[in-house]
Amino acid sequence: MKIDRDIHEPPDLATDAAVDAQRTEPPIDNTTAGASRPHDEATMRTREGLPPDTMILAPTFAPPPMRCPDGVWAMLVTAADIIGDADPDRAGEVTLFAGNWVTEQPPADGLYDGDLVVRLTHPADPAHRLSRDHTTDVEMLLAHQGQWQRVGQWRGLDDGWPNLVAPTAAAVMRLHGDDTDATIASETTPPPTTPPKWARGSIAELLDAGLVTAGEELVWNRPSLGIRHTARIRIDGTLVLADGRVLGNPSGATAALGGNHQNGWNAFRRASDGRTLGDLRGELRARRWT
Repeated sequence: MKIDRDIHEPPDLATDAAVDAQRTEPPIDNTTAGASRPHDEATMRTREGLPPDTMILAPTFAPPPMRCPDGVWAMLVTAADIIGDADPDRAGEVTLFAGNWVTEQPPADGLYDGDLVVRLTHPADPAHRLSRDHTTDVEMLLAHQGQWQRVGQWRGLDDGWPNLVAPTAAAVMRLHGDDTDATIASETTPPPTTPPKWARGSIAELLDAGLVTAGEELVWNRPSLGIRHTARIRIDGTLVLADGRVLGNPSGATAALGGNHQNGWNAFRRASDGRTLGDLRGELRARRWT
């Protein structure tokens, strides 16, 4: 797994000590902010605070992949943002759909619970009206309760497939987050010494391996909003936000911070060296296989 050791922190980002205070108004929805669209993929990644190896599938900057490359198992869904009913003229529009290639199939439990991937394969139907080279079958899988469970399947799609499957990805990420990770406590609640059974996908295993430490600071930069979120790791592997809310896993934290549907493992970086939590869990998996 590629390790990105550079942390990019624009100097004018506001820390979230203020922006994450308890709100009386709904959190900002960055998909409806009306910001001008970046002209290239690299700018879009920087604006959204995504790792440099992330592929932006929507909006479209280049033709999307139609197959998983050789030696690649699937694409991890990094972000899936859809405009909601608050903007009826654009409701349902895909404003961001992004992912990263995953070379090997990881286990579906522990650190990877809640991960959502898509697999792109040759069309199963040889009689499809379009050339097989220009169509793809898409399978969507969710890591849940120890299994990679199919949550969506589409056959014979053309190169517009990202816009078709993104709403399902966003819905699955939202429902899984609602099921596994609501706000669980406040900072005043003493953390247990072991992670709660329902805190699936927590970073407790990184703590046990010494890859992170209790009290360590994590950051999530969101240049498009001018915000720099922070969180600290508790002894049980949960995360406490600047306003005292405690979340069971990184993706739950991004949702609580108004990140719509984003994989928190790729969003949060260790403040000390800029490595994403996703890099760290990849290192832990590599250790276990050696």
